[in-house]
Amino acid sequence: MYRSRVCLNVLKSISIPHGLLLLQLLLLPLCGAFVNETTVFGPEKLQAFKIFDDEQPGQISGRSFICVPLFRIFSLELRHNIRLAPDEFVAVSGDHPALGLWQLEKALPLKEQDKARSKWYLRVWICASQRFYYRYLIYSKNRQGKRVLRSWEGQRVARMLQTYEIYRSPGLDIFGEAYPVSVGGGFYLERGWLQYEYVIELKFVWQDHIAISGIGSNAKYRLILTPLNLIDDTRIEVSRYAYNQSSFRPQNQRGVRYTQGTVVVFRIYQPLDTYNALRLSIYQGSRDLQLSLGEAYIFPDQIKGSRGILQLPIFASLQNLAIGEITLPYLVVQPMPKVEAGNLRASFHHYWPDNWPTLDVGYRGLGASYFQSSTSLTENTIESYMAVLKAKGDMVQLDVQLTKDYVPVVWHGFGFYTSDRDRSVRDRFDLRFVLIRELTYSELKASRVFILKRWTVQEYTNLNVKDVSQKHRIFPKLSEVFEALPKTLGLLVEIKWPQIMASGVPESTQSLNKNIYVDRILQTTIYHGCGRPLIFASFDADICTMIRLKQHVFPVILMSIGKSQIWDEYMDLRAQSFQQAINFVQSAEILGTALHVENFQNKHQLVNLALELQQALFLWGNDLQDEHLLEQFRALDVTGLIYDQMDRFGPSAWKRSEFFRAPQLMELFGAQCVTSGNSTTIPGIKPAKPTIWPKLR
Repeated sequence: MYRSRVCLNVLKSISIPHGLLLLQLLLLPLCGAFVNETTVFGPEKLQAFKIFDDEQPGQISGRSFICVPLFRIFSLELRHNIRLAPDEFVAVSGDHPALGLWQLEKALPLKEQDKARSKWYLRVWICASQRFYYRYLIYSKNRQGKRVLRSWEGQRVARMLQTYEIYRSPGLDIFGEAYPVSVGGGFYLERGWLQYEYVIELKFVWQDHIAISGIGSNAKYRLILTPLNLIDDTRIEVSRYAYNQSSFRPQNQRGVRYTQGTVVVFRIYQPLDTYNALRLSIYQGSRDLQLSLGEAYIFPDQIKGSRGILQLPIFASLQNLAIGEITLPYLVVQPMPKVEAGNLRASFHHYWPDNWPTLDVGYRGLGASYFQSSTSLTENTIESYMAVLKAKGDMVQLDVQLTKDYVPVVWHGFGFYTSDRDRSVRDRFDLRFVLIRELTYSELKASRVFILKRWTVQEYTNLNVKDVSQKHRIFPKLSEVFEALPKTLGLLVEIKWPQIMASGVPESTQSLNKNIYVDRILQTTIYHGCGRPLIFASFDADICTMIRLKQHVFPVILMSIGKSQIWDEYMDLRAQSFQQAINFVQSAEILGTALHVENFQNKHQLVNLALELQQALFLWGNDLQDEHLLEQFRALDVTGLIYDQMDRFGPSAWKRSEFFRAPQLMELFGAQCVTSGNSTTIPGIKPAKPTIWPKLR
């Protein structure tokens, strides 16, 4: 059936002088006479050719001209204390049709080789004409038979197999280990993004949570969370914050230690449309001798929406007697709509190599303009962003939030002052404050806009009308910003969400659904902003967690004030210090942090706490408007510096061009569009190769 095609491919793979070309063509019809498809190519080989041809009908590519039947043995071993659950399996996925084209559902399962389930193998024929790439993954199956991705290899360049390696012994692969001497290589595993599950997080992130009659606030507890379900379809992990020991891990039988002021987060994975009750058991005493104090119960109808605070009575063990109360904030993370379009081609959660130079990031463009008047250009406008590019800046920081009808717009504050169209405004008492979330986009664009400057009132309504040039307009849509700015200008997109202050007073109010809020920003970015250097950021740790669990295309960092004499503290302990921010980054498995520079005054070496854990570290603050201080932090290899007035203090005097102008970097970030499922090709891309160079740290 495939005799003539196979023979043609074999002949094409041989270098023949032009003088012998006629002889080659004459021999072609006779191929069947000396190539017996039943003896030379068995059924498995012929199936490899069939898969290859069926996947590329009428398509001309490198694989269309030479097809080498490659018999590949994938041999894999699980090390690094990786233990599979009974419902977990190993598979391989790659960019070749025979390996599923990076689709989870089409990945090839490996076969167990020992009772411990630590060694796996697969023998498969692959018809390939050039190198192909592959990754290993661990998955389970839900009750509907859908694959649920648990973990996968997240190196920046996937494993590679050359066609000439058909003649070599396949060797042994170690799950999670690839390219040990490459930047971005070594041992690295990615957690799967949410598709057919949702997550509940129960968070001990405030100073006080447990109050039990007769027990002091400094008591030491052990906590155990147990699902009360008939079907074992719930997974529970726990994170207790400590430097370099904050990762989520399966819950210990003896529970997790907790004292006042300790950060502990329980993470519960459940299938969609499954709602289970939970029991939190509280013990006191040492690890070996524990006294049961009581239990608190969480029922499905108590967890509503995307977020909330539970007030739960603590009952004495085996008694219907309330002995105390526990206050417990929670977060619910749902999968993003159409998330199944994503694939295993690459992950960008940590795609920010530590050998890149320190990046210059313009704060809201060239700087804040409404209150500090540090620049003549209006902040958070396309004109101000383009001025950063002219000053040879690498990125700009901008603020995004949603209107009442869930349109992402760029604006720093949670609202603004306004007045009726026909009303005369003499002073601030003629104005009222309105929140962005209270207005639809059309209402926002029809509003008068006022800013208070040191008890004077300045109107900006002239920049909020349709006939104003787009580059000067305030409240631009996030999609308009993506389309107006060149892709060589990186973006640090800060997602606004009000926080609870340490005093218990909320920074502002927010009534929009948090999952839809994050989904809408992610979807807008996938459709309009992929293919460029882009990092999400937020002062809200939960939003960082949601972005991390919902997708694998864009990295995210936690912005934090830390310890400050200027700003009031937040109630969330994860945002109260640099050390806790580092712990959160490791726990949530995100890219890094952005800290106020005040945390490093006369303590510049503190930056190593983050850099030594391979975490990105950005610094921000007014103090960075100092060329000498900027140079000091550049010498410490921080990831980026976010500051105002880049036209005055920026790198234009000594920098040849912005960093992301390099075409190779544009190809690199172009892979985001393919990974998200928003595109199938990257214009002008060449096959990736592992970059072999020494790591800086």
